[in-house]
Amino acid sequence: MKFIVAIKQVPDTSEVSVDENGSLVRAGVPSILDPYCEHALRKVLSVKQDGDEVVVFTMGPPQASEALRRCLCLGADRGYLLTDRAFAGADTWATARTIAAFVERHACDADLLVFGQKAADGETGQVPFEVAQLLSVQQFAYVKDLRRSEDSLEVTQDYGDVLRDCKAPLGSVVSFSDVDPCGTMMTISDRLRGAEKSIENIDRVGLGLGLYSVGLKGSKTKIVKTGTNDVRRKNRKAVVGSPGRVAELLRDEMGARE
Repeated sequence: MKFIVAIKQVPDTSEVSVDENGSLVRAGVPSILDPYCEHALRKVLSVKQDGDEVVVFTMGPPQASEALRRCLCLGADRGYLLTDRAFAGADTWATARTIAAFVERHACDADLLVFGQKAADGETGQVPFEVAQLLSVQQFAYVKDLRRSEDSLEVTQDYGDVLRDCKAPLGSVVSFSDVDPCGTMMTISDRLRGAEKSIENIDRVGLGLGLYSVGLKGSKTKIVKTGTNDVRRKNRKAVVGSPGRVAELLRDEMGARE
C-alpha cells in the first residue's frame, strides 16, 4: 500500500506575530514538526508492512525541509517539498487546491491520504475536508485508530460520546484527532537512516497551477483582525443588596471588556 501523509512545519512558540495580510511572520522564529502531523505519521507507520511506501509532503518555504527530514528519520520513505514564493499567504482553500494538485500529479495511486486534524499555528481544521472535496473522495474525521484487514483499511472515529468503526475505501482522506504531547525521540540510527533519503522540491509550475490560484492571490478569505484574549480573572467580590444592582455590575463589567 502507498500512504501519503501531509505534514507542516509550525512555529515553536506562542509568541507569534502577523503581517499586514494577517499571515504569520515566521522569520527568526524556531520551528518544529507539527505535533498533530507527527502523531498522524506515527499511526501510519504503525500499520506499515513490507512492500508498503510512506510518502510525506509539505507546502512551505525551503526551511520546511527540516520537518520533512524528521519524518524521514522517523520512518517515512520519501519526501516532497511544495515550495514557491507564490504559495505565501495561502488560506485553507488555496492550500487545499495546491495539495489536491500535488496528489493528482504525483500521488494519484495513493491508497490513503493522511492529515492531522489541524495545525498548531492555525487550528482551522478545514484543509483535509477541502482536499477530499476537490479530489471527490470519501473523508473520515476525528480518527483515533487505523487498522489493516487483509487488503482493506479500517478506522475508528471518536465523536466524543460515540465510537464508530468503519472501512475506509482506498483513496480516502483520513484526519487524526489526537496528538502525542511527548513527541518522539530519535536515535542516531534514525538520523543516519533519514539523512540518506531524498526530498524532491516542486514549485507552482510543477503542479500546473496558475499564479492567481495559489497563495494570497488565490485565497478566498482575508484576515481582517487578529488579537489575544485576556483570560485572567480579577477575583472581584461585590456585596449588593438587590438584583437590579447585580445587573448594573454585570453590564458595566461586560462593557469594559468590549
